[in-house]
Amino acid sequence: MADAVLSAVVDELIGRLTVRWGLQLRLQLIRLEDKLSVMFDVLYHIDSLKGPSQDMSNWAEEARDVVGAIEALMDNLMSKRGRRIGANLLNRPALYFTDIFLEFQFRPKVNRYLLRINDLLDRNDFRNIEVSNSMTQRSNQYSKETVVIGFEEHVNEITERLLSLNEPRRCVIFIVGMEGSGKTFLAESIYVNNAAHFHTHAWVSISQEHSAEDILQDIMEKVIGSDHQELKGKQSLKEELKQMLQNFLREKRYLIVLDKIPTSGVWDDLEDAFPDQSNGSRIMITTRDMDLPLHADSGIIPYKMQLLSTDESWTLFKNTLRMDIPQELEEVGRKIVICCSGLPLTIKKRAEQLSDKEATKEEWTRVLNELKGDPGPWSEISNKVLGESPLELKRCLQYFLLFPEEFEIPARRLIRLWVAEGSLFRLKRDDEFSENKAENFLMKLIDLNIVQVTKKKQNGKVRSCRLPVALRKILSFERPVNTASQSSSGLQKKVWVVDHYNSTEPSETSNHIHGDNTDNATLQASYEKSLSFLSFDFREGSQPGEEIVNFLDRCISCRCFLWLRVLDLERVFRPQLPKVLSKLVSMRYLGLRWTYLESFPSSISNLLELQTLDVKHTYISSLPQSIWKMQRLRHLYLSESYRSRFGPRPRGVSLTDLQTLWGAFVDEKSPVEDGLDTLINIRKLGVACRCMSNQEDANHAMSSQLKAVAEWIQKLEHLQSLRLKSHDENNQPWDLHLESLRGHTNLSSIYFLGRLKFPSIISEFPENLIELTLSASALTVDPMQQLYELPKLRILRLFSGSYVGKNMCCPQNSFPQLRVLKLWKLEVLEDWIVEKGALSRLRDLEIRSCPSLYNAPDGLQGVKTLQELKLSNMPTEFLNRIDDSNSGYWGKIALIIL
Repeated sequence: MADAVLSAVVDELIGRLTVRWGLQLRLQLIRLEDKLSVMFDVLYHIDSLKGPSQDMSNWAEEARDVVGAIEALMDNLMSKRGRRIGANLLNRPALYFTDIFLEFQFRPKVNRYLLRINDLLDRNDFRNIEVSNSMTQRSNQYSKETVVIGFEEHVNEITERLLSLNEPRRCVIFIVGMEGSGKTFLAESIYVNNAAHFHTHAWVSISQEHSAEDILQDIMEKVIGSDHQELKGKQSLKEELKQMLQNFLREKRYLIVLDKIPTSGVWDDLEDAFPDQSNGSRIMITTRDMDLPLHADSGIIPYKMQLLSTDESWTLFKNTLRMDIPQELEEVGRKIVICCSGLPLTIKKRAEQLSDKEATKEEWTRVLNELKGDPGPWSEISNKVLGESPLELKRCLQYFLLFPEEFEIPARRLIRLWVAEGSLFRLKRDDEFSENKAENFLMKLIDLNIVQVTKKKQNGKVRSCRLPVALRKILSFERPVNTASQSSSGLQKKVWVVDHYNSTEPSETSNHIHGDNTDNATLQASYEKSLSFLSFDFREGSQPGEEIVNFLDRCISCRCFLWLRVLDLERVFRPQLPKVLSKLVSMRYLGLRWTYLESFPSSISNLLELQTLDVKHTYISSLPQSIWKMQRLRHLYLSESYRSRFGPRPRGVSLTDLQTLWGAFVDEKSPVEDGLDTLINIRKLGVACRCMSNQEDANHAMSSQLKAVAEWIQKLEHLQSLRLKSHDENNQPWDLHLESLRGHTNLSSIYFLGRLKFPSIISEFPENLIELTLSASALTVDPMQQLYELPKLRILRLFSGSYVGKNMCCPQNSFPQLRVLKLWKLEVLEDWIVEKGALSRLRDLEIRSCPSLYNAPDGLQGVKTLQELKLSNMPTEFLNRIDDSNSGYWGKIALIIL
């Protein structure tokens, strides 16, 4: 009887939590659910006894009466809400005040039942009954339902800090971010799910108008109770209130949330009111003031709220919208999300607004246009950044304006461009604007919430970014920083020349210039000292490439662009570079990615100042001999699929500055010894090796090449990322001769395709390894038994043929940092075990084409952080087992079956 009644009530309570009550009532309901869960365990124990004592029977009867009364209260609450909603269905303000009124009515009643249950639990004489973990399970279920999109890592890390027994000292946790960035929602989600672990707790919202006395009084009322005798009619001074609060908290483990602290002075007034008794007490603070954490304690690392990515924004928009998006509205819906610029509060506001409107293209377009005209919080942000930031940072920020409005700028591309433009970003002539400095500037802009990360790599790094739409409009009206200089004729000499075909943002530096009939004198006056030319003409067909060559040929022939440092034609279809390109001897960046060019012009041999040469995704298969003479070359991106080959290295030269070599091709004739192996400062290396002949002597030669490549890699002390593939003449995976990489302490990413000649290498990877992909490795010993010792491993992919054994086991408490695990085409794998505590932070799991794996590991159900399980081409038995338990653990995560 106890099982049936209480389970029904607890399930009903969880349902109530989906209603949008205020924080205080929701917290009461969470406490009520927890207390009922404990009471359920006691009742279950009493019911299981053959002959309970009279006291136990009386206690059980009283407990059941309380349960019945709570059930009636909940029914009454929801019934009243239903009636009031029906009466005010079209009146949104009335609905809002309905919930406020009902909450005001019912909070005291819920509190009375909490006191009654506390009294019951305090009165029972059988406290040694072992309660189950049902309360924790239900709490975790609620946590899943209220996951904070985009900030799951923050939730997990902050929760760990709140509950950690290894940090007994009182600690302050700061969550910082701009208006609307989701600080309060993140803190609230964590607070609601963890407040019950503390003896006392309080949530206090603060405004500019609140004095220290107001805040302290509010905290006192929350932790002691508004009807406490000490507070009745008392108007206390600040120091007296502090002393009262200290006395009350001194023997308690407490959690206090101070939401929206405006300035460091407010915290200074409050800090000494919170005693540190080394009992695990915690304080959470949300603030817009980025300097507050440093002011409070120079050792504090705050949790910074970044703008949501494009995918995260779209997910939040769909989850908030109370309807399925019709196909014909998806395009305008995505434009609305782009204009929200990754601000969670704006996204939710607009989704809720659209939920109450008719789903038509006209209505959604009206909301989009309204959003485009709303500056939101960006005016305040732009004033602060432009007023307080150093000139270098302002120039980096302005560079974003060169790109089309909704264009997602690859971080790789942006950083290389900034470095090539170095003189525009450095303040002193002898300063070097390095890649590290450029990366730091980009992360600074992201931390300030003025650049949105639109896509992230699986390892958490930035893949692409852009300016928020509203901020871009504001900055477009600001005075440019060093974009042009004035000539004696009054014409502006353009430093940055940008070609936007059909641009919606015409400006002096942003228009379509192809085919321009301007006379030579005007060209010279405008472009004589231009430093950069970027094109965003993405039309199909041959016209863009032809217009590019005509424009460049005319400009260079009349002595324009001779100072050019950057020529970026990424995604312009086959721009036929003119022969006069050889005159651009100052060029540092030549971007030809995705242009599908078939060959280099001979004129490239003169561009000896190049720092970045990018021909990835082109049809270029051979590099000019002059590539070896480009002594300043730092980054070389080649087209792996078209087998970009190096020629022999001329005597006396080497690319000693080269840091990135990506997409290089090595066959039996490639210059590895005394060629590629002289490139010893490589940080990022991607090489594909393949034997191109089926003759025996070619195989022998290729084997020697593979050994030479392995020896070369051993010498790369600065290596950070390594991608190595090996194929035989039939394009089948072949040997990799690599030995221990333990000494490569900077190496964080590895991708191997090929049979490992020395399988023991997997136990000799560097400790700083974060990302590992193995394919066709032919390992016969369970790799999990060696890899689990890597303390920082976050991403593990075991692809086709990487492991050919039947059994795999993730040991107890192993892989504590792993977020992503992919198992593809492990055709022999039959049994996979996940022991207790393993994979404790796993977020994404993907299993494909493992035909002998019939059961999902039971141990996965102990992984509370799993968000997505993706399955493809798996046995029916495996899918059936997942489906059978869909209402349990697997039902709480996103399940995708392809």
